[in-house]
Amino acid sequence: MSDTFTPVEADHVMRHWTYRSEGKIPIGSALHKRMFCEMLLTTHNPYKPAVIDWPKLDPAALKRETSLPIWDIAVQTEGRAPIRVLTFAETHDDPQLRDALRMNGGEEARHKVVLSKLVEAYSIQLAPEPPYLAPKDALRAWMLTGYSECIDSFFAFGLFEAARTSGYFPEALVETFEPVIQEEARHILFFANWVAWYRRSLPWYRKPWFLAKTASVWFSLIRDRISSQEVSIKAARRKTRISPRMSATPLRAMFPCAR
Repeated sequence: MSDTFTPVEADHVMRHWTYRSEGKIPIGSALHKRMFCEMLLTTHNPYKPAVIDWPKLDPAALKRETSLPIWDIAVQTEGRAPIRVLTFAETHDDPQLRDALRMNGGEEARHKVVLSKLVEAYSIQLAPEPPYLAPKDALRAWMLTGYSECIDSFFAFGLFEAARTSGYFPEALVETFEPVIQEEARHILFFANWVAWYRRSLPWYRKPWFLAKTASVWFSLIRDRISSQEVSIKAARRKTRISPRMSATPLRAMFPCAR
């Protein structure tokens, strides 16, 4: 298990991981399941959020960091994810899949701790957090978390790189988040393979049911993101006391070509 590695060793293993089997692996097969479960279990990075050395920011960088209207949403998203994943894990009798899901849920809980430490380090003010309750529909909650990571990471990875190359975020701060970014990539890879495996392994008469559930999940995600964006824009305008015409300033700072 990767708990025996140092964070640096685990990072190397994660970036160079290959599965021991050669040849084609049929989607939906037991071999396919073993592959994506082993990928998650053997590439775990044992970094400790409590010992992360958050870089000291100059006043301008600190103001840019703390004024972003994303922290409430980010903290609450990571607060919901562990209980959703761990609840789904306990619905499985397969020990390897259950262990992999528990690993996923534990890493999601660690992301919440990372964000909590960041908020504490930079004195970011947050709204009160809601209670995080176990979901009634464990499968749907797991799918909400998995597809949500796919959507959010698609934009977040690009924005982090844009913020780094433009200097909007100091490079030291971006590098501090690198283990979390790599971990999210592993979760997406695990989830995408789980979806392919699960869908292929279903009997034909249950596939329309799974398609309908998937459509319901996507509808919820789109609706929630539209709502969250509206709330974030309003909060940012109240906090910074800027006019609607200036609300795109942070994006122009990250993308020089848009200036």
